[in-house]
Amino acid sequence: MLRLKNNHIKDTQSSQIVSWGHWFTLFNIFVAIVLGSQYLIIADWPRTFMGRFYALISITGHFSFLTFITYLILLFPLSFFIHSSRWQRIIATIIATLGMSLLLIDIDIFSHFRMHLNLSIWQLLTSQKASFLSSAFVIVPFILLIEILFALWSWKKLRSLNKRKKYAKPVVIIFILSFVFSHLIHIWADANFYRPITMQRSSLPLSYPLTARHFLERYGFISENDYRDRINQEGNPFAIAIEYPLGRLDYDQKQATKNVLMIVIDGWSNEILNNNMPWLKQFAAENITFENHYSASNQTYINKFSLFYGLDPNYYNSILAGHKPSVLLDAINYRHYNLGLFSYDGFAEPLYRTALLSNFTIPETKKLSNKQVTDNWMAWNDEQNKLENHAPLFSVIQYSIGVKNKNLTFKDIESDAKKLDQYLESLIAYTRLTNNFEDTVIIITGTNDFKFNETKKVALRNDNNVIRRNSLKVPLIISWPGKTRTTVTQLTSQMDIMRTLMQDVFYVTSSPQQYCQGANLFNTKPRQWIVAGNEKEIAALYNDKTIVLDGFGRSKLYDLNNNLLQNEKISLPIFLQIVTENRRFMVVDN
Repeated sequence: MLRLKNNHIKDTQSSQIVSWGHWFTLFNIFVAIVLGSQYLIIADWPRTFMGRFYALISITGHFSFLTFITYLILLFPLSFFIHSSRWQRIIATIIATLGMSLLLIDIDIFSHFRMHLNLSIWQLLTSQKASFLSSAFVIVPFILLIEILFALWSWKKLRSLNKRKKYAKPVVIIFILSFVFSHLIHIWADANFYRPITMQRSSLPLSYPLTARHFLERYGFISENDYRDRINQEGNPFAIAIEYPLGRLDYDQKQATKNVLMIVIDGWSNEILNNNMPWLKQFAAENITFENHYSASNQTYINKFSLFYGLDPNYYNSILAGHKPSVLLDAINYRHYNLGLFSYDGFAEPLYRTALLSNFTIPETKKLSNKQVTDNWMAWNDEQNKLENHAPLFSVIQYSIGVKNKNLTFKDIESDAKKLDQYLESLIAYTRLTNNFEDTVIIITGTNDFKFNETKKVALRNDNNVIRRNSLKVPLIISWPGKTRTTVTQLTSQMDIMRTLMQDVFYVTSSPQQYCQGANLFNTKPRQWIVAGNEKEIAALYNDKTIVLDGFGRSKLYDLNNNLLQNEKISLPIFLQIVTENRRFMVVDN
């Protein structure tokens, strides 16, 4: 009888502990939701009702789920092994305090870097003592005190609380419905590219909202090809919102009079320039050459994005999804320039039609030869020169070396380069003949999007997912009226071209920090590093190494030959510098 009585006492004790655990978990769900609501303040607050509704139920459902799962995995099993209510409360209080402390730290990290806490970031910040985390640690004792007080109070009032279970049930139902509906709504938003919702995908820690894309494709609700085409045309639906530019542009009263001719060559490299383009090589020697110049990406379309926007590649999808034109075009319009655009592919890339030139009516894409592009540009200039007192001209010419296919040989590239050299010679000769050369800023650059096998018989496309330093290096030649010929050896980037034009041609007086990330090409101040990357990674190119960061804050260091440096780690100051620069245009309220 005594044994049965003891078992009955233990069962009753366990039942009370489980009941208390439910109330303790419910309390912490409310605390987590209150603390987690800061993510709504930090991240961009959606502008639509549906976006805001999703944000609220997502916060509610997500943190209630995380808190309950933590209880179910860590505390609930202990209720049947630890029959001491005191020890159960102590363990629960410690776990709850640790959980809320990690949440506060994650909020602090998210507000600074737009990243969530993970092992890589934790090791980096704790090993080098990040000062900005001190505020989060200061609050920990107060959290512990609150958890202790509620644990004691709820245990003493357990019988009274159990009588009010009927009031708790509707709240629990709301939590469950919020969790379920937030995922269902995200499935709908992902299938329909509804960005006010999909852009919130990375706002919450440990959040993996459902997409059910394969399920919808299998049963014919959406087409896989249509979905991929839409991503290519409109950008990744999960791209975060950005504010670009950060402020209104101001201009000097000085009148802008210089013509601008920007020539962009796809498939170009210093090797091709030196070995196959003798006229252009001589032209470079007579003007300004940049020997240490790098494209922003080995992906052609992203490099052009950075060229015209002055932003690093991580902003590409956000610009595309937001249909945001470049402020460079704003400056061209403000100064009343006549704009001429000429390309071998008719500006077929989504960058032009969805964002950069979205305010223009662009004809259907048409493939042209480099000679046809040159002839079209000359014909346009003839029309402009016939006009009396015509406005200054801003023209962009896009050439291509090699037809973009897998069967391209090295001889094909050599042949195309030699022909293009002749076209460029005739083009520059035309500007001299029409007396426009002395009034025209000529910029010649490109993208090195080829690599060769050992025999150099076959040209292959660069691997778009790998940042290769040798493929990032491209020529930059500038002919600038009034500037003497020189050779610049310091690090320069494609993003610098846009800022240089804005300041030295269009006389924009606003701070460059408001509209670009590049430097002025003629600023003699040396730079420690420049930015390159792709849609998933960002790289800082130093004179002696390359640091690559992914979207989760994980870092890798490479030497100049792209060999991974196993034993070297990124320092906290460098990490902060790179990430802070990378997030400047993201919509984040600190």
